[in-house]
Amino acid sequence: MPAPGTLLLLRHGQSVLNAQDRFTGLLDPPLTPLGEDEAARAGALLVHSSFSPGTVYTSTLTRTRATARIVLDILDAPDVPVLAAWELNERSYGSLTGRARSELLSELGPEVFRFWRRSYYGAPPPMSRAELGAIRRSRAFAGLPPEAVLPTESLCGVVKRVRIFWHQHLRPRIRAGEDVLVGHGNSLRALCLVLDRLSHAEVEALNIPTGHPLAYRFTPGLVPLERVGEYLNPLAAWTAAALVAAAGGT
Repeated sequence: MPAPGTLLLLRHGQSVLNAQDRFTGLLDPPLTPLGEDEAARAGALLVHSSFSPGTVYTSTLTRTRATARIVLDILDAPDVPVLAAWELNERSYGSLTGRARSELLSELGPEVFRFWRRSYYGAPPPMSRAELGAIRRSRAFAGLPPEAVLPTESLCGVVKRVRIFWHQHLRPRIRAGEDVLVGHGNSLRALCLVLDRLSHAEVEALNIPTGHPLAYRFTPGLVPLERVGEYLNPLAAWTAAALVAAAGGT
């Protein structure tokens, strides 16, 4: 049996709504120029680490697909298959979707704001039927099942879909080769919980910055060798994660 492959987690580069400090969720903004630079820097780190992906998984949203294209261009790997999976999409933030975080913090107060944004079970109020319909009709969600676009969602709900995806798709591939996984802050936090069996408190405190590759290496039994993985540029990633935490979290 071959040695297990390496699973690489990479949150997409900064998007337009990230830059505006808004709840993006299931909206589909493009990358900013900074986001494109972050993706290129991530690709350069992969070149220096001699990482050679066999498969790239993205969500169905533009910001992850664009990040993957930039990374593969830097790796000079145009033939690597890129597979889009709705299970890796960002969490639905319900009625918070598109809203400015600073405005909501002032409106709701810190306790309610944190409960809806960071807690394991908390889900914001659902978005309106019109908003939900517009998202379901958008290109990123065309042809997807209803469960791919929920009116609201907790982190617990994200963990459930990501856990199934790990067992059905990622785990079997790790046994055969190396994958790159390009995702979103909350779908990657959920995957870290699944891989490391994080407690609810640990995953609530976990922040994954944009554009910093996080590598998971495994024992033959597919147990992570290092809890919460290893950033390819640890100092830069920890600094970026601290900034994310200071701004209220992923």
